[in-house]
Parts: sequence; C-alpha cells; structure tokens
Amino acid sequence: MNITPQEAHHVSVLAGQGETAKLAIHVKHLAQRERASTADVIIACKDDFQQTAAHIAAKSGQRVSIEKLAELLEIDDKRTVYFNMANRFSGDRPVHTAMRHGYLHVFQTLVRHGADPTVENRFGDSVMDYPGDFDQAEVQRVIDEFKAGRSGGGGGGP
Repeated sequence: MNITPQEAHHVSVLAGQGETAKLAIHVKHLAQRERASTADVIIACKDDFQQTAAHIAAKSGQRVSIEKLAELLEIDDKRTVYFNMANRFSGDRPVHTAMRHGYLHVFQTLVRHGADPTVENRFGDSVMDYPGDFDQAEVQRVIDEFKAGRSGGGGGGP
C-alpha cells in the first residue's frame, strides 16, 4: 500500500480531534485510491513508533473517533487486531493510553470493540496500574465482563 507518512499522520490527527466526518472521507478516499478496504487502510496507518489513530484518539479522549474507526474497520476480526496493536516504545495498546490519560469512557468503548483490557505492556503495566479519577471497581467490572465473554460467552450449550 502506498500511503505516505503524511497521509497516515492526517488520519491520526483527524481521529485525535474528533473530526469523524473528515476522518471517514479521508480513509474512504485512500481506500478507493489504493483499491483496498477501509479496514486495510486504517490498519496500515501507523507512525514510526507503530502508534495508530486509535492511540491518538484514546490520548485525546475521543470516544466518537473510536466509534468511527470501529465502523470503518467493518469486520470484528479486524477490529480486534487493530484495537490491540501495541506501540513500539512501551508496548501500550490504546486501552493503556486511554487509562493513562484518564478516559474511562474511551477504555470502555475500546473493550466493547475488541480491545483486550487484560494485556500488559512491555513494562508489565496493566490498565489497573493507572489510577484515575474514576471508580476502579468499574474498570474491574469491564475486565471481568471481558474475561467472562472470552471464556464462555460464545459457545452454545452446556
């Protein structure tokens, strides 16, 4: 794919600013030009540190951008891959970034779209290691629901 660093950066900037209409137009334009899916374009748009638009949106508290990225990713498997991408330096996923900056609502949205809240970064930090101005019990509830869904949520029968 021939997406320039400037084009990838523009995707991240739009996500970080919550400019969801412009984000969708830009991603769809790139997808058409590259003859690729919007999901493939979004997944390809990373900076030199492997930071994605989801990392930037999480850092800025832009839940609407996370929702728009999830919509453009279209397929659940691609959402799961994308929302679990680690940056090169710390190994932070977007869930770590959201919690580090105190955005519980963004964290919840990321998990709802496939992010794993149990993963640790390169330093062994989990999302529970980032105390914020929110109820830690709510964070634990999200993690427990994720674990329950992963261990037995999709099966069918006893």
